[in-house]
Amino acid sequence: MIALVLAGTVSNAAQGQQVIVDLPCDALIRPTDPGADAPFDPNLHRLIELLETTLGKWKPVDAAVDPFAGSFLSQGRFLRLDLVLDGLVNPPGDARPGSFAPFAYGDHPVYGFVEIDMDLDRGTGGEVDAPEFRYLGNIARFGGLPDDSVFDGRLALDASAFDGNVATFPLVDRHGEEFHLSLLGDLFGSGDIIEIVGNGDLIFDADETWVIRAAWFHRAHAFEPFSFASGGGGPGEYAPMCDLRFAHDSLADQTHISLVFPLDNTGAAEMLGEMPEPNNSDPSDQASVREALADLRLSADFFFQFPSGDPQEVIIIDWYDKNPVDFLDPSDWRVTVLLGSSFTSPDPAGEFFVWTDAYPNAIRGDVNGENSVSSDDMQEAVQFISENDAADGMVDGAVDILAFATDFSVFDVNYDGRVDDDDLFLLVEPGDSDGDGDADLADFAAFLACYNGSGSPGNCARVDMNGDGDVDSCDFQSFQIQMSGPDLSSGS
Repeated sequence: MIALVLAGTVSNAAQGQQVIVDLPCDALIRPTDPGADAPFDPNLHRLIELLETTLGKWKPVDAAVDPFAGSFLSQGRFLRLDLVLDGLVNPPGDARPGSFAPFAYGDHPVYGFVEIDMDLDRGTGGEVDAPEFRYLGNIARFGGLPDDSVFDGRLALDASAFDGNVATFPLVDRHGEEFHLSLLGDLFGSGDIIEIVGNGDLIFDADETWVIRAAWFHRAHAFEPFSFASGGGGPGEYAPMCDLRFAHDSLADQTHISLVFPLDNTGAAEMLGEMPEPNNSDPSDQASVREALADLRLSADFFFQFPSGDPQEVIIIDWYDKNPVDFLDPSDWRVTVLLGSSFTSPDPAGEFFVWTDAYPNAIRGDVNGENSVSSDDMQEAVQFISENDAADGMVDGAVDILAFATDFSVFDVNYDGRVDDDDLFLLVEPGDSDGDGDADLADFAAFLACYNGSGSPGNCARVDMNGDGDVDSCDFQSFQIQMSGPDLSSGS
């Protein structure tokens, strides 16, 4: 049995699994479209709220019959990845402007990426072509930076980070991921859906369970120009077909998204009812994590001996002396999650999402990445305003982000497209209503006044723990965590 895990912490269980619990009630609307004016109605479309992520070694009872029936065991030959989301959440429809149907399977579609760093080397792997859609490129939109030094020098503080150059800082292209789970609606069609429990109308309703087959689990795109993998959708691509299960539980009112994928080719053979095949860098037959990593080792060894001269080669080269067997324990993997929804109608500028939740969370107000909120953050924010005040043609003690929300700024703590006194006011620890550096009983009294509607607007902004514009029971949960100690202070 797994012990209770406090919000924002990671637990490694004896069965070779890790359970990551996200902060409660921290979903926020973070549009990314030019002008920040594309329609999104939170009354019609649920803000996607991550509650929990679990990764571990999985042993199915019969992998060929039902890979999702089994248990977490250290001897398991499969990865199991589970996301728990608040409420009824639907599989994503196609959100591309040319074939826009995001709500094909229900009004609350989920989009996003779970990125996995298997070798715990942030220099190997990443997303070169579109980092603006990944965790490193978006977490600053949530009002601060995360409490983890592994991200130092890699987080986009604004859109200037997306320069397409893997050698320039911040290294937003260099996440370190070997694989990612893509929650995108253009990966599958209605014919790929099996309604295990459902009424057959292709709308994902309460208490239904679907299994959808698609190329959900994809090796990092940045490896492809240097990989010998073949048999996939293109040269170097390793994106095997696999099953993703969506299951809603009305009693808990949660949606569980689950992936079971072979860690080695023995597991792949069990799933297919075949004899194990040797690794052949081909995702179209017996595909596994080990085979994909073995291909990285093989490919990197070649380019280590015969450099290509391509600067992006740096993303794979350090795999030349790594043993794939050392990286097959999911309880050791590092995980980031970025989730969101779709605009109500297509944005003419292209494919954009409304991000709503991420893990690890941002520390609201930590604009300089020092893993706490202090006077240094205030000084840097004031300096930012001073240096950029005239950029919008007006000297008024504020900075308008001219291309918001395609562009953004970590200093725009409340994410309204303008860095001003409202943001400076929030550069204190969340819950610190009086700005004295902690969340204590005086702040709790201020919280209660805001909770019953008699508090001052300013103080209430500081105890609005999730920044959604009101003080309610969700904020109370986060405030309790804040008062428990500084190590649990992270929150978007």
